[in-house]
Order: sequence, then C-alpha cells, then structure tokens
Amino acid sequence: MIETMACLPAQDLTERYAAPTARNSDAAECPACRSRATLSMRTVSVQEAAHCFAPERADRESHERILTIVTSLWGGQTCHLMRCADCGFGFSWPFVAGNADFYNFTGAAGVYPRSKWEFARTVAELEGLAAERPKILEVGAGNGHFLNLVCPSLVRAEDVTALEYNVKSIPVLERRGYRALSVDVRDRALDADRGSFDFIFLFQIVEHLDGLDALFGRIRALLKSGGSAFCAVPNAARIEYQETHRSVPDLPPNHIGRWTPQAFEAVCRRNGLVVRSAELEPLSWREFLAHDISYSHIRRAQLNPDGIVARIRSLPRSGMRRLAEAALAALFIPARLSAWHYVYRHRERLGGSLWVRLDRA
Repeated sequence: MIETMACLPAQDLTERYAAPTARNSDAAECPACRSRATLSMRTVSVQEAAHCFAPERADRESHERILTIVTSLWGGQTCHLMRCADCGFGFSWPFVAGNADFYNFTGAAGVYPRSKWEFARTVAELEGLAAERPKILEVGAGNGHFLNLVCPSLVRAEDVTALEYNVKSIPVLERRGYRALSVDVRDRALDADRGSFDFIFLFQIVEHLDGLDALFGRIRALLKSGGSAFCAVPNAARIEYQETHRSVPDLPPNHIGRWTPQAFEAVCRRNGLVVRSAELEPLSWREFLAHDISYSHIRRAQLNPDGIVARIRSLPRSGMRRLAEAALAALFIPARLSAWHYVYRHRERLGGSLWVRLDRA
C-alpha cells in the first residue's frame, strides 16, 4: 500500500531524509539553516553542466553559450553539490540561480503540465480554509493551469495576480482576466501589495531560487495576517534515485536547492512563517515509468555522445525522430527492471514532489 503522508508534522517527515554524518566546520554555510556542518557530495564542471543542458552535438552554438553563462554564474570552472548535516538541505556552492540567459538558451521555460498532484492537493486544502473573497498570488504561473482550477469556483479572476517570466504566457493569463506581471516576487513592483494576499502559490519554483531570506521574507510580507503559502518542490529522495540509477542528474544552475521539511522550517523560522504541514506525493507508477524511461534514455545520450542514441537525439525535431527515440527507449526497458524493483521496495518515499503549507506566524 502506498503511504500518503497527510497531516504529518514536518519534523516527522524529515526523518525520511537521510542527512550525512560527516561534518566539516570549514565548509560552505547552509543557505537554509546557516549551519556550517556541510559536506561536499561531488563537484560539477561547467563542461558537464553544458553537456547536460545543451549537448554540443545537438547545438554547438547553444553549448558554447551555456559554457560562457555558467562560467560567469559560478565565477569559475566548477560548482560543488553540498548537503547540510543538520537540516538535510542539498545545495549548490556557489549558491547562485540561473538567469534569464541560461533559461532562454536551455529552453527550460514554456512547458507547463496541465495537471499535477500538488495542484489537486492544494485545491483540497483551500476548500477547507475559510476566506471571504480571497486574493491570491501565484509565482511562476505558466499558462495558468493551476489558477484555472480555482477560478472562478474559489476565487474571482480580478482577485488573482500571476507572476511569470515567459512573456508568451502573459497574454494567455490576461485573457483569463488575471493581473499578470513579468517580475520577480522580490521586485519592488510588488511593494504596494504588502499584506494583500490570503494565499500564495509556488509550484516547482523554490528549488530554482537563491536569496532565500529575501524570498521567504517577501512571502510573509505579501501575506495577510493568517494567510498561507503553498510550495511544491522535487522530492530529494527521487532525485537521489535518478542519480544513482543512471537517469538524468539534477544539476545547477537549473535546480540549486534540494529541500527537506526541516530546511523549510529553518528558513521559515527566521522569516516569520510556520510550516503547518508537509507531505510527500504518493508514487504514481504511470508518472514514474513515463519519466524513468524518458530520463534514462536522455542519460544514455549524455553518457555516450557518439552513440546511436545521441546521434538520433541530435537530429532536427520531427515525427520520425520521435518514433526512432521511442523505439530505442523501449529496447532498453529490460535494463531498467532492477531499478524499478528498487523503486517498488522504496515506493513509500519516492513520489515526485514534496508539498508544504506555510502559515504567516
């Protein structure tokens, strides 16, 4: 039976995340809890990052541009992947987020799932919270798929503010009647909205961001007294599975934070927020298998840039290329069976997302 961690206190859920026991007092400071009991797990080079985000065979110009961008972001040729022994937070060092140039060249923006577990979980939570004509803010709203679930049934369109960097999404959001802004939540453009929102939503956003105290301090400032924020981030245990079973690694400067409930507690404590609840997404075999087959296929191309998989992936996008990739991915399914057996044995902790509700203290 798949365990759903509904209403578990955050400290109970934190026990499911193993933190390193080795400590290094001279290591980087944890951005979440500010501990220096941190451990370097491995080092990533700019060449490795560029190869993952923009393979040279597929697009040499983008590959060279990514090399330049990442070198500038890191201020050098390498980045360390760290983990905090006290709160379990995983983070890149230097702790620097990707910029607009990085996301434009990697093409990471613009793909917005219409349905996600955290959407349904949040809607269920909202239905139990009383708020008269609530005002809401979504950070990273995409094309508004979550907002469309709550508007107009729970929220009026004129009471919705949506933040989204992708300028192509702004007209889509505005056609729904939402106030749409292409700004960072920490931008001064939102200074006039202090204390305005009953609910704030950040789905698969926080793991991309640096400046955590500025971020969580701004969330508190924008919430009304008694308001709540809802965040969903990738499950750190699922990422660890991918990286130890020949699937796509989770590299900076795309994702720079691997969150645990205890890490949320630490940064919230400093910024006037309280972790009300934390839950792991129950494992969906349909979602998992689709991602695992795709991600392991991509990883084969990354590990062997001169192999047949990489050669086909470097071809222009077309129906024939999709068919060829699907056939190749299917051929390797037997090689994934042992990894899937591992997932079955640890299925209670390998759902895709960690969801938290944060209340203004």
